[in-house]
Amino acid sequence: MQQTYTIANQLGIHVRPAKQIVEMAKKYPNCEIFVEKDGKRNSAKSLVNVLTLGAKHGDSVTLITEGEQEAEAQKEIGAILSAAIDGHGGN
Repeated sequence: MQQTYTIANQLGIHVRPAKQIVEMAKKYPNCEIFVEKDGKRNSAKSLVNVLTLGAKHGDSVTLITEGEQEAEAQKEIGAILSAAIDGHGGN
């Protein structure tokens, strides 16, 4: 299953949200989880891979989940991708 999200975080996917994405993805060991931007598909279970996408505010990214609990993973990680919080308490 896949869905496209627009990055609402003013700072894009920087270390803090990337870490949240990876930690959430690792909660689903029997689910393949990828984040794709501009044709580059990287595992959401690797901090370096998530950061390498260089997703900035307003960019569109596609979250791909395949396997057990794919809908749950899609919902939880999608919420992180579309969150407007900058990690410092503001919007």
